Amino acid sequence: MLRRFLQTTDRRELLLRLIVILGIAGMGCILLSSFLPEKTETAEIPQETSGADDYRTQLESDLTAMLSAMEGVGRVQVLVTLEGGEEYCYAKSGDRTVSESQTKSSVSYVTVGGSREALLESVAHPAITGVVIACSGGGSPAVQEAVNRAAAVACGLPSNRIYVTKLADTKGETS
Repeated sequence: MLRRFLQTTDRRELLLRLIVILGIAGMGCILLSSFLPEKTETAEIPQETSGADDYRTQLESDLTAMLSAMEGVGRVQVLVTLEGGEEYCYAKSGDRTVSESQTKSSVSYVTVGGSREALLESVAHPAITGVVIACSGGGSPAVQEAVNRAAAVACGLPSNRIYVTKLADTKGETS
């Protein structure tokens, strides 16, 4: 049947019918695609907590190493508290046009190569809000003062944001 149809119709009419059929099929595909769920492109967001946690852990270990080297301090445990997470600053470029009646400015992020990733300019670490230090020699006012001053200088904090106390022994009692 198809063979007889192809033999009886001329090529122009056949080509016209083929184009109409393909056009209808294309519109049908477009119509069907409107019922499919849209794919949303999700950008990979750096986890704030992991970077902030790494920063906090590094601060605690640095303070512990420094304070344990001080005379009279003994064993040390340090807890550092931070405000928020890391802040990422991306490179921007912009234009500014000034005319007699108005000022126009546009800002856009600088991307790397042909990708959609913005160029990272800097990472700002979260602010240190407080430090708690427990040490074996924390019962002595002289040691407390020395530890407080050292932590204040190392962290850039006022002394009222640093608390120094005596470390409990392993039995849970203070010695």
